[in-house]
Formats: sequence, structure tokens, C-alpha cells
Amino acid sequence: MSRNLVGGLITAIVLLVAACSPSGGEGKPLFVSAVDYADFTPAPGCTADVDDATYRACIDPRALYAAAIESATQADNPLMVIWGFEECPYCKKFAAEEMSPENPRLISDFVGNTLTEAQRASLPDNGRDFQISVLHLHVRAPMGEALAEQLGVTDIARSRGWHRVWSPFVTFTRPGSHTFVAQTQFQQGEKPCNYVDDFAISLEQIGYIPADESKERPMCAAA
Repeated sequence: MSRNLVGGLITAIVLLVAACSPSGGEGKPLFVSAVDYADFTPAPGCTADVDDATYRACIDPRALYAAAIESATQADNPLMVIWGFEECPYCKKFAAEEMSPENPRLISDFVGNTLTEAQRASLPDNGRDFQISVLHLHVRAPMGEALAEQLGVTDIARSRGWHRVWSPFVTFTRPGSHTFVAQTQFQQGEKPCNYVDDFAISLEQIGYIPADESKERPMCAAA
């Protein structure tokens, strides 16, 4: 085989691999932590948290929320707050299905399969680097309960028939704003069957992406 032919085959293989590889940040995870818990000092004498706790009872949630708002604003990311607590079984189920570090949801999956063409076009670079900042807040700790009350999260839960915030409870905040939308519910108690559709609708409701009714989003009865 001639040297020119070999060189041509190698070039073709390189181009093929490049074409099949994800471009930009599409191979990156969709969710990114809004804060580093190591940057915060736990309350003196508080021993409620294990080292790898997801929901921190010993850290002031007001400080966490303020820092998350700031970091999401700087990154121009929407902020998703997950209100829960460490022993919550449904919080663990949600984390396993949506937040698994071993099998993370990718940008390309959400942007390519959950958003419409018009919604992708509304994002910088067609959403190739689009990420959602995430903050976990302990809603059963006294300070977490107080913050939920202060922000109006508890009022939303009560308006839906609960005496307190259920877990996990998800809110979305737009960068540069403290206003948010909470887990979407629709006529006759319906909700999106898939959390990714819930995420997309929440992004529509905070005005981060345009609403687009051309996308079919299956609805299921709310539990």
C-alpha cells in the first residue's frame, strides 16, 4: 500500500472520529453544583451532618442560597433549588435518576431531546454549553424551614394541600432574580411524566427559554 494511500486513510479516520465526537460542551453534565460546601463554616457544635451529606443541616441556608444566586448569575445559569433532607427516600430516588455522578444527564441529552429547535436557538451557541446550577437545601432543619417560609416556598406547598414543603421540592430561579417557579402542576392535578419535561417547562415559566407548544410533553396524574 502506498504511503499516500495510508496517509489518506489516517486522515479520513481522524475526520470521522472528530465528526462523531461531541462538540463544544455537549459531553459535559447538564447539572453543576452552585456552591462548594467546603467554603462554608458549620454552626459551632452542630454534629447533624455526615461528611458526604447532600443536605446540610449545620450550614446557614441563607448563606448557601445567597452564594448560589451569585454564582448562577455570574455563570448566567438558571438556578435549581432542591428542597429535601438526608433521610428522604424520594430525594435519594430523584438523585439516583437525575443527579447520579456515575451516569450524569448530559447537556446534549437535555438540549437535543427535551428542547425544541426554537428553544435551542434561543440559547447561546444553540445550548451547547448550557448548564443548570443546582443547590440542595435542608428543608427539615429549623433554618431551612424558616428560609422556605420567608421565600414563599411553604405557601406554595400549602396552596397545593400540604401542611409543609414535601421532598424533594424543586424550584427554579432566573439569573439576577430572586423570583422563582415551583414544581409545575396543571389542570386536574396533572404533572409532566418525565422530570426533564418539568425542567423544560420551569425554564419556560421563568422566561429563560421561549414557550413552544409544538413539543409534546406527556402528562401523568400528580401523586
